[in-house]
Amino acid sequence: MSKEEQEFNDLLKQFQDSEKSELDQKRKEVLGNLNKNTALNDYPSKLSIMTALDELIACFAIGGQVKNYYRYGSYDSCERQREKFWFALKQGSMFEGKDKPIQEMNQKELEQRIKVQEFFKKRHLEDKSRGSSEDVWDARSELKDYSFR
Repeated sequence: MSKEEQEFNDLLKQFQDSEKSELDQKRKEVLGNLNKNTALNDYPSKLSIMTALDELIACFAIGGQVKNYYRYGSYDSCERQREKFWFALKQGSMFEGKDKPIQEMNQKELEQRIKVQEFFKKRHLEDKSRGSSEDVWDARSELKDYSFR
């Protein structure tokens, strides 16, 4: 390896290491803010078995597999949808309906509500920890007028 190639590889390694640490720092900051600022009541309290089944079937369907293959270069095992479906079988209801007021719920319904909200909160935090475009772009604090001029 020539001297120039070695210098280039060293420079590239430093750039990749610093970029990774900055991304990790930003992700930790976002997750910390989410944990502090979100309550369980910010997440859905009902989970429909039929909706979870629809999502699972859509994932295994040809369209879902083609889309995943196009985006990621492999077929999807639909692990997230299967996990949600099995959780819905245990904790969900057959159809989404109106929530009863908390005062009218019995102990079992309250526990079920909390489990569903914890499930959605866990999923949300997992998604945020994997990273997103927010790792590169900062969200605007104020709206811009006439952004296409």
